[in-house]
Amino acid sequence: MKRVIFLLILILGFNIKVMEAQNVSQPINSSQAATEENQTVKYISKSQFEISAVDPTPKTNPVGAFYPGLRGGNQLIIYTPAFGERTGTNEFGTEAVVINGVITQLTGSDSFIPKNGFIISGHGKAKKWITQAATEGAVIKINPETNIIESIITPESLTFKAKQKIDNVSKSINELKHDSKDYQNANDYLCRAMRKLNEALGYLSDKQYDKAKEKAEVASQLADNALYYIIPSKAGEFHGIWLRPVEKNKEEIVKTLERIKCAGINNVFIETYYHGYTIFPSKTLESYGVISQRKEFKGWDPLKVWTEEAHKRGMKIHIWFQTFYAGNEDISKNPKHVISAHPDWANMQKRYYSAEKPMPSASEHGGYFLDPANPDVQKYLSELISEIVNNYNIDGLNIDYIRYPASLPINFPLYTESSWGYSAYARNEFCKIYGIDPVNLTLDNPMWQNWVYYRQNKITSFVSKLKSLTNGKNILISTVIFPKLEDTSIMKLQDWGIWGCNKYVDAFTPLIMGTDKLLVQNHVCEIRNTVNDNVLIYTGLFEPFTAGSPADLLNQIQSARESGASGIVIFDYAHLNNDFITALKSRVFKSTTSQ
Repeated sequence: MKRVIFLLILILGFNIKVMEAQNVSQPINSSQAATEENQTVKYISKSQFEISAVDPTPKTNPVGAFYPGLRGGNQLIIYTPAFGERTGTNEFGTEAVVINGVITQLTGSDSFIPKNGFIISGHGKAKKWITQAATEGAVIKINPETNIIESIITPESLTFKAKQKIDNVSKSINELKHDSKDYQNANDYLCRAMRKLNEALGYLSDKQYDKAKEKAEVASQLADNALYYIIPSKAGEFHGIWLRPVEKNKEEIVKTLERIKCAGINNVFIETYYHGYTIFPSKTLESYGVISQRKEFKGWDPLKVWTEEAHKRGMKIHIWFQTFYAGNEDISKNPKHVISAHPDWANMQKRYYSAEKPMPSASEHGGYFLDPANPDVQKYLSELISEIVNNYNIDGLNIDYIRYPASLPINFPLYTESSWGYSAYARNEFCKIYGIDPVNLTLDNPMWQNWVYYRQNKITSFVSKLKSLTNGKNILISTVIFPKLEDTSIMKLQDWGIWGCNKYVDAFTPLIMGTDKLLVQNHVCEIRNTVNDNVLIYTGLFEPFTAGSPADLLNQIQSARESGASGIVIFDYAHLNNDFITALKSRVFKSTTSQ
């Protein structure tokens, strides 16, 4: 490990000096800013964390072997260009882009790895450290002897972020000039931001770091406010948001709907079936021996109220439906969980195929999955969807978890062990068709590809039946998909290219979990090039969930539009704070004629 980090440092051209290892972070108060002995870097505070792995593999980082990006719980991982194009991480962490020894950007997940730098990625405790210590403009140093990474906040760090934002906003104003009041608002905010930045620089020269930081933060916010008025609204654009309901009565539902509408959003993707239970009293679940309604909603029907109140306000309700995901509760304590009631319906990972009980996925929140190959599972889910369609005046179906649990990438040594679909039913059926138990297949066996197709086709078969379940009603059918079809069709066995080309659904809501607007552009363009105009693209953006910034969300919206998306769905309402609402309603979602 030490040799790997040392080579990393040499390759990237860092001027690193070994520092004393500290067991805990020890930030220095800004009023005591000083020059470190034998160091040329002045600092205001510095903080350290232990590196878990550099460019991890299942062998070098077994703790993360079965997690996306090979990043395990509470780990801090360094990703260099040698790892690949992107980190491959999930949305439950945070990442920082480092170029020339300085953090240039904080991102969410699955970040592009710069060719002239690297990514710092953290989960749990490491995520907290990045969030608190690794701000834009911080100098990053690595101790090759101790595997310690250090983030140093310098005087220059205080104004780095504000400078970047002002430069980006100035560029955007020049690219998107409009002769309107909104443009004038943007220009006014930008001028104020520049004045505050100049004040901050003045305080820096006087070594008044607290005041410099205060003025720089104001300059950053003013630059963000300028951006809010630059990106125009788009008539007819689809605006949606994913929402897990917590409202306890009609009054709370009305309050939430009014707040959503104020943001310029009029399509609510209400989570209706999740973790194996429904928010409404379901006769289908009851008939299969499953608890008929989530306990927090017992005694009333929230879905009926959501639908009625949304329609009163000209808003639409889409059923957000966790298809093959059955939740992560301890099923041994609940005989009326769907997996407990029907253990033979459980999906099984190859490494646990002979287990006597259903096993959860470590990389999917410790959750259980249903087996798409089992016809009883497909019948059960189809009946549940039909129950919703026939009893509620809904506007859309958003089919989520329409896939297998994620495996490792195919080029990783433990790929086959990490793959899913090895239930008794699937193995027996495949063996009857092809004469071999898939447990005995290896990647070099010509029959392996048939095993891939077998599982992909089980998902596609379910998707192909969705329109027939709408009973002729005008219901928009959308599916949640993961971009990068080449990887997704293997790691999650979700071959959405076939769905789009055959027009099995009306729209895709692809999950874009990173902050970079280039990521949005690449993903939307890939989907459009794959399925042409056969389906609408409602880009799913995660900035609120990943604690990103409203400015980054707006830049992503603009990137999605330019790449051919027909709308935006935001994840999620629980994290949509007032700053995001202000940004959206200022201009970008201001249109009253959105779909």
